[in-house]
Amino acid sequence: MTVDTGKSELVYHGRRAQRADSRLRRKAILEATLRLIVREGIRGIRHRAVAREASVPLAATTYYFKDLSDLISDSFTYFVEQGLENTRQLQEESFSAARNLSAQERASHSSRKLLIQQLTRFILTHVRTQAEDRDRRLVELAFRNEALRNEQLTRAVRMANHARESMIREFFQLLGLSDSEAAAQIAHGTILNLEYEILSGAVSIESPLLERTVTLMVNGLIPAATTVAETAAYG
Repeated sequence: MTVDTGKSELVYHGRRAQRADSRLRRKAILEATLRLIVREGIRGIRHRAVAREASVPLAATTYYFKDLSDLISDSFTYFVEQGLENTRQLQEESFSAARNLSAQERASHSSRKLLIQQLTRFILTHVRTQAEDRDRRLVELAFRNEALRNEQLTRAVRMANHARESMIREFFQLLGLSDSEAAAQIAHGTILNLEYEILSGAVSIESPLLERTVTLMVNGLIPAATTVAETAAYG
């Protein structure tokens, strides 16, 4: 089973469930794994512990996931699948107006200003929404750290990063930025850092510093888009 992330696909490695009741049991195992990661980290994942947390027989976890690396990788894929759906919904709400503008309209000063405001608002809303769900952020950080030691998980993390960066890159493309890929890398890195700062207590989720940081970052990336957009529209 695969999950489309826009350009690449996340892959489920464990045994597939055919019947509805089997899919529910498999889902319960994946959700139990995520709860355990919140409490104990990746190192707390064992077949017996997951079975107990999911209230299923031990044989069920070993049936769907003979290898713990498959269980860990698939729980991350499940985690990403849920998160991407929420992010896509936010993206649609934030980007819908921008997509309806022509290239010439996007190049105008007033429209460009509006687009920059929309991108800033999208990033701020995303950061705050992510940080408010502390358990999910703890899970994500645990997976990212484990990916440095787990090649199978590394691929899944790369695909998840690509999916998020693709959403941000689309907005920079709408603005006519020449290197939207690098800009998306910068924006994504800023997002991850701000989320961590909030989780660690270094910055309040309502701190004006968040908006100042995102505004400065976006405005620092946009000037190059101005020339490119105007050239495309009027050149």
